[in-house]
Amino acid sequence: MKKFSIFIVCFLLGYAILGELYYAASVGITLFFLFNIIDDSSRFFAFREWALFLYAINYLFSPAITYQLDQNLLTYPMKIAAADYFSIAIPGFLCFYAGMHLLKTRIFSPSLVKIKRDALRNENVLIKFVFGGLILRFIGPFFPTELLFFIYLISWMRFVGVFSLYTINPQKYWVWVAGVLIIELYFAALEAMYHDAIMWILFFALYFVYTMKPTLSIRLIGLSACMFLILFIQGLKGAYRSKSYELGRSDLGLILETSGEVSDDISSEENILQSLNRGNQAWIFASTKDRMDRIQDFQGLHVLGIYAESAFLPRFLAPDKLMSGDKKIFNTFSGHRINQNTSMGLGVFADGYIAYGYWGVMFFTFGLGMLFNFTFRIVESWAKLSEFYVLMVLPLLNYAIRPDCELQTTINHLVKGLLVFGILVTLTKFNFVINAGTSKSSQLKRAALPNLNHIHN
Repeated sequence: MKKFSIFIVCFLLGYAILGELYYAASVGITLFFLFNIIDDSSRFFAFREWALFLYAINYLFSPAITYQLDQNLLTYPMKIAAADYFSIAIPGFLCFYAGMHLLKTRIFSPSLVKIKRDALRNENVLIKFVFGGLILRFIGPFFPTELLFFIYLISWMRFVGVFSLYTINPQKYWVWVAGVLIIELYFAALEAMYHDAIMWILFFALYFVYTMKPTLSIRLIGLSACMFLILFIQGLKGAYRSKSYELGRSDLGLILETSGEVSDDISSEENILQSLNRGNQAWIFASTKDRMDRIQDFQGLHVLGIYAESAFLPRFLAPDKLMSGDKKIFNTFSGHRINQNTSMGLGVFADGYIAYGYWGVMFFTFGLGMLFNFTFRIVESWAKLSEFYVLMVLPLLNYAIRPDCELQTTINHLVKGLLVFGILVTLTKFNFVINAGTSKSSQLKRAALPNLNHIHN
């Protein structure tokens, strides 16, 4: 009843601001999930709510704002009427929500006492995760292209390690967390590709709230800081890329120089609208719907079959399979043409419409939510070995839950991620069994769990 009342309040707020039912529902749904993250994140690890919030921002909130603006002045205008768009987007989002909640899972309410106990028992292993992951982060670019994605995945174990270590002793390991995140931000700045760094900072923020239970005022301050960071990076990214291309270099000095130049424009209306418009995956969906309705060349499951081939078959069996980041399908069906260096993807809503129109969107969004839900259950089975393995959901779905992620890449990432991390869980299992099998007195001593004052469940 409380959640329903909250949604009604959010809906009425949206209606008061924008004055249309479609817009009100879109704003209401988005604010509802934001409120859940702020209010409930100390009671559960709000990863799933964060994923739903991302989709709501991209497919509901951003287009609701975009439709209020002059489409002729926008870089990414909406090509279909608002009623045509939202009559598909809102039911599609609800199908996505239903798929993600298909089966119950406990991984978002892990026992912090058990995480701390298991982390203490395997502290040395977690330290190896951190340093091994950092080493792979530095040397990864030197690996052959065929191995690079697997190295990229394995290196993310540094976050599982450092988050788990933080649970043991926040006073000791917060420096480790800060160091790992700063290194990630450094590489992101050099490459002008900030998605990974921002996601990991936000993941830690969610985990921090769950473990440390800060007050509501602290959570709101943290939310404001995260919004400031996103706006700052949005302003920095374009300016830095232009300067780097112009000067032919990318280094820390150039980053600092560009940061000083854009710092005054962080909260400008132009930067805010640009951030909102760039985080609007809906324009691609709207453009795809416009093109498909005109040409009527719906593909059924043909394109999904191409994606599945790319994810499941090794290249020696399918030498001509679709490459990750290939823009051929995007350029064919989206109504736009982009080059290989442009980081845009169709997204699950557009892919669904390409397949079967309206019902394709419902089928694909529910299916993707269900795929994520099954992934939750697999991670839950891994957590039976050690409770901190609930954090494996982060490297598994870090990329896949992004609304701008191509469906092909989402499937590919999940298939390879489940394979890689499943092998890692199997290999580390033996070490955990040995640790669990130490003498009773040693176990009691190591599991004594000092400084439990910050652990509440």
